[in-house]
Amino acid sequence: MAAPKKRWPLLKAKYLEHLKVQGRSERTLEHVEAHLRFFLQYIEQETKVGDLSELAHEDLSAYQTWLCYAPSEAKGEPLCVNTQHTRMAEVQGFFRYLFKEGLLLFDPAASLDKPKYRTSLPRGILNPPQVLALLKAPDVKTPLGLRDRAILELLYATGIRNAELITLQLQDVALESRQLMVLGKGRKERLVPFGRIAHTWLVRYLQEARPALLQGAATACVFVSYKGRPIVRSILCWIVKKYVRKAGLPEHTGAHALRHTCATHLLQAGADIRFIQALLGHSCLSTTQVYTHVDITDLKKIHAAFHPRENP
Repeated sequence: MAAPKKRWPLLKAKYLEHLKVQGRSERTLEHVEAHLRFFLQYIEQETKVGDLSELAHEDLSAYQTWLCYAPSEAKGEPLCVNTQHTRMAEVQGFFRYLFKEGLLLFDPAASLDKPKYRTSLPRGILNPPQVLALLKAPDVKTPLGLRDRAILELLYATGIRNAELITLQLQDVALESRQLMVLGKGRKERLVPFGRIAHTWLVRYLQEARPALLQGAATACVFVSYKGRPIVRSILCWIVKKYVRKAGLPEHTGAHALRHTCATHLLQAGADIRFIQALLGHSCLSTTQVYTHVDITDLKKIHAAFHPRENP
């Protein structure tokens, strides 16, 4: 039998393989691995435990307390409550799996109470003039500029996630019906419509710019780099940041802001929240309902028009 501590990476790998079989994305697996690595480092450095089977509820409770004061690696500040919540949730999922598979006799994390998750309001939402400035920022006389205009138009028109855009395949685009087949979180597929303006720019990109960028390369991905390769997340973020600066928008505005902006503008225009939920691919309506708290413009107007102190 392997030495106790040498089992830890093996058990972690077994759990990650289990999640992969369940359809979790590579990005999710990376996050889970990082959270478990963080936990196992704590066990090795802060306890005398030689094997996970020796862990008790008190050890997990001590880890939870330690998280409240542990500095983040990036900023050196205490971890935010949401990060603490996520770290504990991944640890609980890990032990739940080990117990279910018979690799542990009991689950020491079963009765832990995680910190309450705080739902934060989306940031970086743009107003219509800001959106227009961003969309017009690319130089559409060049293949790259035409590609970037199509990217920005499609992100704003559909509200799809960054990962959904960069993995979009040619066969996923139905130009005649103006809709996309998007592969979202949990490998769930959904149909997403897009409007006539986004359609115009997407057609121009596919007919004029994409062939020039491919340079003979072969890929099924819709959006490609100047070398004809599929663009990656970091490139997409860089593209959006480039035009954010050019349009003079707030520096913190990122690619994901167009998703938030799309949802908010639809809600302001009177779209039903369940339509927005389906468009964004949210499994829970509560995730979409955060957009009902974002815009305060109409609330301020109502307050000014009807509050007794504003209308003596």
